[in-house]
Amino acid sequence: MELKLGVMPILGGTGAADPATTARFVRLLEDLGCESVWAVEHVVVPDDYTSAYPYDPGGRMSLGAGDDIPDPLHWLTFAAAHTTTLRLGTAMLILPEHHPVDLAKRLATVDVLSGGRLLAGIGVGWLREEYDALGVPFEERGARADEYLAAMHALWTQAPASHTGRFVSFHDVHSRPRPTRPGGVPIVVGGHSLAAVRRAARFGSGWYPLGVSADRFAELRTALAAECAAAGRTIDDVEITMRAPGNVGELETLRSLGVSRVVIRADPADLVGVRDKVRRYQREVLRA
Repeated sequence: MELKLGVMPILGGTGAADPATTARFVRLLEDLGCESVWAVEHVVVPDDYTSAYPYDPGGRMSLGAGDDIPDPLHWLTFAAAHTTTLRLGTAMLILPEHHPVDLAKRLATVDVLSGGRLLAGIGVGWLREEYDALGVPFEERGARADEYLAAMHALWTQAPASHTGRFVSFHDVHSRPRPTRPGGVPIVVGGHSLAAVRRAARFGSGWYPLGVSADRFAELRTALAAECAAAGRTIDDVEITMRAPGNVGELETLRSLGVSRVVIRADPADLVGVRDKVRRYQREVLRA
C-alpha cells in the first residue's frame, strides 16, 4: 500500500493569509503529487493563557499574537479554486465552538464547490481562553462534540431532518446543498485520548492522533479496533492519518499498523523549500 502524503502549512507572520502565496503553495503541492493539504483553526489567540498546549513539553503553542491564522474553511475554499485534485482537510476544526446547524451548511457548501474533496477534521480543542472569548462552555465539550456530529449527520442524510438533544434541537428542516457523498462530509476525528478513539469509531471516516509515540499509537489502535467492533464497524472503515515520521523504519512501523496517510509541515512562503522537502520525503522515506 502506497501511503498518501499530506502537507500542513507552517503558520507564522502574515503570509498565511496572502492570496498569491496561498495560490502558489497549493498549486505546487498538487503538481508534486501530494494528496492533501490541512488547515488549522484558532478563532482567537489570547495574549496570555494558563491552558496547557498538549503537543509541546513546554505547554505553549508556537503561534502568537502576530501570526495570521486564516479561517480554515475560507482558506480551503480559496485553495479549491486554484486546484483540481488536491484534497482539502481541516486539522482541526474546534467543533464545540461552532453551531452544528450552521457548520453543516458551511461544510457541505465547501464539499460541493470543491467537487467532493473536503475532509472535515474535528477536535475538541484545549484552549479554555478561546472558548471563553466565544462564550462557549469549556466543560462537557466532548459531549457537545458528539451531539454536534449526530446533528450534522441528520442534516446531511435526512429530508426533512430532525434532532433533539441537550445542546441543540431542530425539527423538520432542510439543509442544502447536500454533501457529495451519501453519508455526508467525511469526518476525521483528531485526538489521542480514549474519548477521541470512541468518537472516531462512532462517527469517523478517519482518525488523526496528533503527537503520540509509536507505542502509544499501537495501544490506541487496539482500543480503536475494539470500539469499532462495539459500534458494528471494523477498523478498516476508519482511515488513519499521522504526523510524518522522519525515517523509513518508523514509517514502516506505522504502515504495518494500518496508517494510510502521513502529513509533513512546510512553509508556504518558501516554495523552493516546499519543493525540496516534499521531493526528499517522497524519495528518501515514502519510496525507500
